[in-house]
Amino acid sequence: MNNKTEGIINSLAAPLVLFTAMLDPRVSVGIAVVFLAGLAIYKFRSRGAL
Repeated sequence: MNNKTEGIINSLAAPLVLFTAMLDPRVSVGIAVVFLAGLAIYKFRSRGAL
């Protein structure tokens, strides 16, 4: 994954987490954890670590 793609993914995830925080902070934490775990798995698989 190049820096541009990673920046786009992070830019899309940030407002989603911020707007869900206005509804329910627990939902926001859950979404943030899912996005971070998904991004970590994707990066590890693309590097051949997993």
